[in-house]
Amino acid sequence: MANVEEGVSVISVGRTTPVPAGQTTSANSLPVVVASDQTPVPILDNLSAPSQVRDDLLGFPRVQTPLAIFDDTNLIDIDQNIWATNEQTTAGVKVTQVNHLLEQSAAECRLKVAAANGNVASLITKQAFPYQTGRVTCASFGVALSTDSSAVLEFGMFDASDGYFLRVVGGSVPSLFYVRRTSSGERPSDHLHGYTAQGADPTTFTVDAAVMTAQPNRTDEGTIYKIISNSPNVMEEIVPRKYWNGDRMVGEDGPALINETDTKSAHKLSLTNLCMARIEYGWYGGTGSRLMFFVPEDANLNGAVAKNARWVIAHQLNCSDRIPYPSLGNPTLPMQFRAEKTGTLSADAYVRKYGAQISIDGGDAEKLSIFSQDGAKVSGIPTSAFKPLLAIRIKELITNNQGESKRNLLRVFPLLLSMVSSHRAQFLLVKNPETITDATSTAVTTFTSSGTLAAIEFNSPDSPSNAIAAFTGGEQLASFYTGDAAAANEDLTDIFSYARQYLTREATASTGTAGDVLVIAARSIDNGNNTCKASLTWGQR
Repeated sequence: MANVEEGVSVISVGRTTPVPAGQTTSANSLPVVVASDQTPVPILDNLSAPSQVRDDLLGFPRVQTPLAIFDDTNLIDIDQNIWATNEQTTAGVKVTQVNHLLEQSAAECRLKVAAANGNVASLITKQAFPYQTGRVTCASFGVALSTDSSAVLEFGMFDASDGYFLRVVGGSVPSLFYVRRTSSGERPSDHLHGYTAQGADPTTFTVDAAVMTAQPNRTDEGTIYKIISNSPNVMEEIVPRKYWNGDRMVGEDGPALINETDTKSAHKLSLTNLCMARIEYGWYGGTGSRLMFFVPEDANLNGAVAKNARWVIAHQLNCSDRIPYPSLGNPTLPMQFRAEKTGTLSADAYVRKYGAQISIDGGDAEKLSIFSQDGAKVSGIPTSAFKPLLAIRIKELITNNQGESKRNLLRVFPLLLSMVSSHRAQFLLVKNPETITDATSTAVTTFTSSGTLAAIEFNSPDSPSNAIAAFTGGEQLASFYTGDAAAANEDLTDIFSYARQYLTREATASTGTAGDVLVIAARSIDNGNNTCKASLTWGQR
């Protein structure tokens, strides 16, 4: 064996000076390297806890800091600025309810026994959360629910046309389904692959035993493809728990829960206990999604040791190069918890939401499209009242250069406010005033687009018609001051950001309804004939 030299000492190691086996102190040890012409030595790490979240949905190691875009707890109440609720009333009595449970810091969607079939209780974020290209969105939340056979409970990232969510159909043996909903134009017929025994263009196509016999190489056994709306076309891909490709969460009760033994399942999901669920999804037109649960089991470590709670993959839904459509029609989604009555309830049914969080792996908060809008030069501004200089509003629809319109899902972040006044003045930013009127006290409804692809439309005191002249109420976000014959530029990034204030259109807004309004207004400090002007620069994404 070659000599190993360290300092001035030369140590010869060979047949006559064997190296003893086992560990010893550094003084009696030698450094070892692998020869350059040899293959690498594999390293097995038995000390680190196993993890199924070290890599993201795209297979990249999670080495970047997640961008937190939403977090919510219900410590005091359900925040009406964040959540839209749906309750139904019969004869003056709420038969579906959205309740705050103070002691549990939870929000609850409850179906009363007296509710009619089809009645719904739901809790949905007013905002839809943006997708970022090449990134994975992660949503996690704590849930607990009842398991009545006459209630369908759903929770995840979804709206009426797109999303990923878990569906629970209650009963003595609850049925679980992981669902992809899409408005991309995809139909069950796109999954036939030449099999027409269920019809050439069926509204429902189930990959049953007959399909698998005819097409044994399919990877979607048991999946149900179903049209739930024709105008617009909305399809669901429904994967029953039995056919999940991860841990099916049945523990040792596989025969009762999925009609077969599952020796690989590490944990039985109770549903009625509070558990953490996680949904990861990308887009790229075809990334797919991953359903996970945080469970108190660790199937990869043996021996009489304490088990480590960790995230476990229950199902991974792959869409890349599988379908001729994007996986979703729209990847910008709200978080929703929903309960629907389907039959006679033996007791109230419910789904409860605890803490919730949404982040984007390696998300970028700085990438924005920049727009700007001037306000009017307004004279005669008094000391007694604020006069509006500019009002901006989130459009309902954005129309592109081809004249095609699409629902506006962009968020707007005001970045810079520029102000000038002839005398000392106070400037206000007011969000969503209760009323906006013109000089004839008529409600202001006429707004002009700031640009073809801009998310904003505006109205100012010099608009040709229905020009804003006054406003009342609203949420005051900030106040700034200028001096005599002075101008000022104020950075608004401390006020507006992903995790603070922003402007958007509610995900639940009805057709014909625009989004948030922001008014810039001014009043004079000590001169009743002030002249003021302002402009706003914003970013949108």
